[in-house]
Amino acid sequence: MKTTVLVVGAGPAGSCTAREIARAGLDVLAIDRREEIGFPVQCGEFIPIADELRRILPGSEAYGDLFEIPPGIVERETRYIDLYGPRGSSFSIKFNGLTVDRRRFDKEIWRRAEKEGARLSTGVEFQGLENSGSANTSAGKIGFDVIVGADGPLSRVRRALSLDAPKSISQAITAQAAGDWGDRVSMYFGPVAPGGYAWIIPKRETANVGLGVQKVMSSLPLTELLRLFQEKHDIECGETTYGQVPISGPIKKTVRGNGLLVGDAAGQVMATNGGGIPIAMICGRIAGRCISSALRGGPDLGAYETEWRRQVYRPLRNAARTKAIADRFLSGDLRLELAMKMLRSRGLERAILCKRLFYLF
Repeated sequence: MKTTVLVVGAGPAGSCTAREIARAGLDVLAIDRREEIGFPVQCGEFIPIADELRRILPGSEAYGDLFEIPPGIVERETRYIDLYGPRGSSFSIKFNGLTVDRRRFDKEIWRRAEKEGARLSTGVEFQGLENSGSANTSAGKIGFDVIVGADGPLSRVRRALSLDAPKSISQAITAQAAGDWGDRVSMYFGPVAPGGYAWIIPKRETANVGLGVQKVMSSLPLTELLRLFQEKHDIECGETTYGQVPISGPIKKTVRGNGLLVGDAAGQVMATNGGGIPIAMICGRIAGRCISSALRGGPDLGAYETEWRRQVYRPLRNAARTKAIADRFLSGDLRLELAMKMLRSRGLERAILCKRLFYLF
């Protein structure tokens, strides 16, 4: 089998990359090890509205129809994020967002790529590179001119390209709880989720309940932490799913030869809040356009590295630095509580928006 561009992973990053390549009239095949796109759900299903994204990423130009989400996929519009400290403090931040049905959301993003002519093979696992123009997969060898790793924080494509991995990856667990949970997102910090936070994110008739932690900071398994959190807040949840989120900022290099990385595989995540969906979509669009240009005789793939960094790197760097400072100096409950009280809502809002704290860095 042969294609011009092979995209490994058909989540938001891979789908947005494939869409732009297909739109340019080039042959693109996406493969995904899952049998069903968007399932199982491994995140909180929350995304900012476009206006909030512009506050977070003022240098990004990749909006347009990228975040036009059909109403049927939107589960709940939210207006506030409430943050809770380890010793009882609470702060409210006005922040407009959407909770989506991630299972349907991912399918919709892929449908847009398919409409442009992109092809998809599910249940196909990337196993490594035969050489610089051929991939080994569970469905046999696939030849390509360019390969894109959009296969998550544990990216096999990244390893095959010998690119650096994110320095820190948070382990996450999530479940669904029935009921009406209003229109406020809740985030809980401290021993409930060491090195991360727990969340309650309201949906239409349920809530996405979960937490993310750094394993080196926790002596308890994820299931026990979630059980304790549910017990404290009198929540009953259904089946759990697991995931990983890179929280150390973008990796140093995302392009090598005729391969590049996008989304979680590249560490393109907002470390202070774990948000990765919109960044993945923006960088996917940039990747697709840069690949199309390179294949038609324009600048080489290095243009992708330059462009995504120009548009979104600074906020991601700010968030990673804030997270690193919090991990190093605010590991104790008392210190974290005092820091939250000192920052108050305005300072905490700056952290959520990936801004510099106190203008120090």
